[in-house]
Amino acid sequence: MINYDYAFQKLIDEGYEFKFNQYLKDGIALFKKEIGSFVGFYFALFAVYFVIGLVFGDYAGLITNLLQPALTAGVLLVANDILMNRSTTFSRFFDGFKFFLPLFLLSIISGLLILVGLVFLIVPGIYLAVGFSFANMLVVFLGYDFWTAMELSRKIIAKKWWDFLGFFLVIILINVGGILACGVGVVFTAPMTLCMTYCAFEDIVGGAIRKHAENPPPNQESTISDEQI
Repeated sequence: MINYDYAFQKLIDEGYEFKFNQYLKDGIALFKKEIGSFVGFYFALFAVYFVIGLVFGDYAGLITNLLQPALTAGVLLVANDILMNRSTTFSRFFDGFKFFLPLFLLSIISGLLILVGLVFLIVPGIYLAVGFSFANMLVVFLGYDFWTAMELSRKIIAKKWWDFLGFFLVIILINVGGILACGVGVVFTAPMTLCMTYCAFEDIVGGAIRKHAENPPPNQESTISDEQI
């Protein structure tokens, strides 16, 4: 893995522009390019969750929570392929399972920290919930371990935390609208809002990586892997 500590430290020190409207628009445009695949995947996913609910009853929630981080990662991988103009297949949605263990650990540890923050003072929990939003993508696209990804995500997002809070509130409202649309609308809104989040990550984190590649510090490798944004 290429060391991007210098690039990310500059990003944290110097800050960045948060392009609220652009991320929403770009996310919608990205979603539309493979709308059939995204919607088809979510229909299949909810069908599987329904069967899990019937078969495992009270344990269904535990099972779906175990699967969710890897399945979300699969959607992000497809979004990345589309943006990079790489061919993708339906099986790509399941490639998130290649990162199952770090994503599982990330989900457990971040979830516990957020829960503790919510239980004791509420505000710290909200702060962390927003702050960890890039962690899964740092694991999947850049190969960071779960703890480093959490800390790096928090530090980057902290520079524009209020902008991110507003952004995620809009995303929540979009998904609530999808749920209210007889529940079916969420198969459109869920992948679309993930595309929006990915676009924010790609612009902010990917932008820092591209600047690093153009102007690397002395004696540091600047090549970007095909698997990285």
